[in-house]
Amino acid sequence: MQSWTEGYVGGIDYIRNFYREMSPSLIAFSLVLKGWRPPPGLAAGRFDYAELGCGYGLTSTVLAGACPQARFTALDFNPTHIAAARRLAGEAGLENTVFLEESFADYTRSDGPQFDVIALHGIWSWISAGNRAVLVELLRRKLRPGGVVFISYNTLPGNLVFQPLRRILTEHTAGGSGPLPARIAQAIDFASRAAALNAGWFATAEGIPSRIESLRRKPANYIAHEYLNSDWTAFYHADVARELAGAKLDFAAAAVALEQYDDLILSAQAQALAAEATDSAYAETLRDYLSNRSFRRDLFVKGAERLTESERTERLRDTRFALLSDPESLPEVVSTPIGRVPLSPTLYRPLGEALAEGPRSLRDLLRRPALAVHGEDQVLRALAMLSSLSLASPTLDAGTAEGGRSHADRCNAALMRDHRPGEGTTYLASPVLGTGVAVSWDEALFLLAARQGEEPAAFAWRHLSAQGVAFLRDGRRMETAEENLEELRQRHARFVERRLPILRTVGAA
Repeated sequence: MQSWTEGYVGGIDYIRNFYREMSPSLIAFSLVLKGWRPPPGLAAGRFDYAELGCGYGLTSTVLAGACPQARFTALDFNPTHIAAARRLAGEAGLENTVFLEESFADYTRSDGPQFDVIALHGIWSWISAGNRAVLVELLRRKLRPGGVVFISYNTLPGNLVFQPLRRILTEHTAGGSGPLPARIAQAIDFASRAAALNAGWFATAEGIPSRIESLRRKPANYIAHEYLNSDWTAFYHADVARELAGAKLDFAAAAVALEQYDDLILSAQAQALAAEATDSAYAETLRDYLSNRSFRRDLFVKGAERLTESERTERLRDTRFALLSDPESLPEVVSTPIGRVPLSPTLYRPLGEALAEGPRSLRDLLRRPALAVHGEDQVLRALAMLSSLSLASPTLDAGTAEGGRSHADRCNAALMRDHRPGEGTTYLASPVLGTGVAVSWDEALFLLAARQGEEPAAFAWRHLSAQGVAFLRDGRRMETAEENLEELRQRHARFVERRLPILRTVGAA
């Protein structure tokens, strides 16, 4: 009898995480940037959204908290995931989301609604060819004309070098005994010893020791679901595009805006070579060859219209952006696929200062002489860069957040109460952005303390110390309560000065 998991890893739950690239406001911006008309209502926060293979459902929960006028359907066939997602949604008071314990095949046969957005994070790489065919039929039936699919997947050729390492992990884990986390740790240790021999394949493959060491820092449930599924597959983009054509889908754009700028991905010579391809799927695949990309986040559309150049320009000018970082903390240099790229202070400093005043449209920003001097294309490029780095974000349409703040506030209270110390970062719903905003665990505790009228440092230390957490100073663990309390007081002062005004501006606090 076939297991209900159908080759997918069972017996260990997936990590709880929020995937920002699946946010409707970011999807809408990426589509318009590439010249596509987004689904109606996407930028206004009024749409129907489905997440397939939602895991613990944190992404759909946060988005539902940020977009009260949208409706969310999330499904996963793991009952533990769905039970936890339903509990959190109930505690958050969310009435605009539903979590379903269903397989893709069962849901395809159902009479449920059609959607403007369907999102799949990683699922395409983790399931069998038969289940991919089911997904194609699901997308064909459930996506509205003009709708968009977000899909992320492991990519070739970037993953070629790591496939032999994955085989060692799967074989060694399968042959071991004891709990799965222990077997995973044993498999990583074995791979490390094999790599240390520097023999055969290990002598020719680059980056294997560093990849093994990075795996040591990952939780076992991440490794299990990312590497140990029996049908784990990496794909050439062209093959994904040709399979999705069966659902009447066309590749539209990279979901991450900076990846739409070829000069941030490829050298000038590589750009010229990729431009020789006449087929768009082949051209994208060549870009993956020339950048050695190992993971893609793509947007595919079903019958979407192209914008005229004037429509694109006007929509981009009307798009508002909000800052997610203290303007003084914006980096001077960022890493991109072509290497380290400087962020010109004459552009990024006045841009950060302008956005620190509150959300501003591109049109408003271009009225400022210090920005207008750089030209519209460069200011737009800077906004795309900051948005891709989670330092800024496109917002929903002006006025959309009004009335949504109390909805997001209830959701955020539940998210902060539910946060676990080992997860590090949590995300709060922003009705201004229509997405989640990252906060550290100590920042979440400061916000909870304010809600409950308690002294922030003492409240945070009570929770942190109960979990065995202590801070480090100069590499030394702080052993006394007073040392840790003083560290928390300093952190709270910085939080109030730098982060709290940003969280208030976007409605996350």
